[in-house]
Amino acid sequence: MVTYIFTGKVMPERANVNISAPPFHVEAKDAGISFDAIVSIGASQVSVVLNTETVNADLSTLKNYVEDTVKILVDAYGYLSGRGYDIEITSVVEPKGKQIVFGVGIYQLEQAQSERPLAFHELIEVMNKSPHLRRALGDLREAIRSSLDTGFFCYRAIESIRQSFKKAEDGDKDGPSWERLRNALRIDRSWMDYLVKFATPQRHGEMPYMSGEDRLKAMQHAWKVVDRFCVYVRRGFQELPESEFGILK
Repeated sequence: MVTYIFTGKVMPERANVNISAPPFHVEAKDAGISFDAIVSIGASQVSVVLNTETVNADLSTLKNYVEDTVKILVDAYGYLSGRGYDIEITSVVEPKGKQIVFGVGIYQLEQAQSERPLAFHELIEVMNKSPHLRRALGDLREAIRSSLDTGFFCYRAIESIRQSFKKAEDGDKDGPSWERLRNALRIDRSWMDYLVKFATPQRHGEMPYMSGEDRLKAMQHAWKVVDRFCVYVRRGFQELPESEFGILK
C-alpha cells in the first residue's frame, strides 16, 4: 500500500466551500487502477489522501481520477446550493515525499507550440472575424480540463467551426456543410471518425474509457483542424491550396 496526498482548490477562490465526505473507493479496471480516497474541503482548499495497491501508477492518470472524484462532491454541493463551482488539483506529494506541482497544459501540445500557424495578435484578428472559432477555442480549453469528456469537446470544437460552412439551402441537412469543411481544409473523413467514436457516447452521457494516449490523439486531431481553420479565415475564407496542405487522414 502506498499513499499519495493531492491538494487543490475550489474555484472561484472567493467561495467558501466546506465539505466532509465518507471515504471513496475507485475501481478503474480499464486503467488498471484501484484506490481508496479520503477527500476533505475546508475554506475551498482541497486535500485528498489516496491509498492504492497499484504499483507504479501513472501519475497523470491518478490525478485525473482524483479530480473527477472531487468534482462529484463539489457538483453535488453546487446542485443543492444552486451554485456553480469548478475544482483544480494543483499538486501531489508522492509516497517517497517528493512534491510535484501540476501544470495547466498537455505536455505534447505545449511542445508543439511552434506548429500553430498564427501568432497571438494574428489569432485575435481572426477570432474577430469568426464567432465560431471563439466557441471552438473554448471547447479546446475544456478538452484539456475535462478528462472524462475530452472526446466530446474535441469533436464539438470542430462542429463549432462547421457552422461557418453552412448555407441556407442546406436546410436541416448537416452533410453539405461537413463536405465543404473537409474540402476547404483538406481533411479526410477518417480524421473526424477517430473523434466520433468517443464523442458520440460522451455526448449521450456514456463514459467510454479514454487512455492518456487516446486523449492526446483526440486533442492533436482537433488542434490540427482548428489550425487549418485559422489559416482559412485569415486568408479570407479561401480553400486551402493543395500545394501547401496535404490531406489530413
